[in-house]
Amino acid sequence: MSKFEILCVTMHQTDFSKLKGMNIHSDVVFANQADRTAFEEIEFEGHRARMITTATRGVGINRNTTLLYAEGDICLFADDDVTYHDDMEERVLAEFAAHPDADVIIFHFETDDPKRRQIKYPKTKKCGHFTRMPWAGFRIAFRLSAVRKANVWFTTLFGGGCVFPSGEDSMWLAAAKRAGLIFYVSKETIGTVSFAESTWFTGGDERFYYGKGAFYAATHKKPFFLWRYYFVWRTRNDRQLSAKEKLKWMKIGRRGYTNTISYDSYIARK
Repeated sequence: MSKFEILCVTMHQTDFSKLKGMNIHSDVVFANQADRTAFEEIEFEGHRARMITTATRGVGINRNTTLLYAEGDICLFADDDVTYHDDMEERVLAEFAAHPDADVIIFHFETDDPKRRQIKYPKTKKCGHFTRMPWAGFRIAFRLSAVRKANVWFTTLFGGGCVFPSGEDSMWLAAAKRAGLIFYVSKETIGTVSFAESTWFTGGDERFYYGKGAFYAATHKKPFFLWRYYFVWRTRNDRQLSAKEKLKWMKIGRRGYTNTISYDSYIARK
């Protein structure tokens, strides 16, 4: 049987209470960003929990830390606001066993926010080349050997605590796809996720569209203007800003990416 391990990013932890809070019954690596540097390890229920605490900031750095310490054959990225079903590990391993060609499998989570429901797939299936990838990091399980062979890491410019607020998961997925990794989406639900608090999402405001402009500038440099209009159309029901304002802030975000200027720095310079 494959060895399984959870790779969880968190902040300001002083103990292993997240094991209970997240209902973890598997090996786990916690990458903990705080104001100190430490390594701690405990055994529980026949499993091993390791916590690597650093004084760094940025979710990309934190996810990369979990990858550096990962030892499982099959790994699952995690955020500390998820709660797993009791049989989560068995479900994940069963899906990889049933699909031996899969390098990455996307799992489903229930959520407490009706506006941010995760896409639920009726059956497990292989993804095509043009499949959209609207998947948060905590849904991603993968074969560690495949990811290391492909040399896929997280950007340190995008995501919570970084220069630009989001997009790191999409960038990782796109890099994995470009490297030739094989993707599946799973019918299995393995837990719940809370969106009660967010470190970056403040609604469809100027900051949000500034970040999206930076994201599309980084990922779609040549067709940026097409993607800008597409995203405004996609968010047409979000009326916090007008379409004209959305286009304006995405264009400003593009310039911000070119010059590596965060939204806060841009506002401070005005």
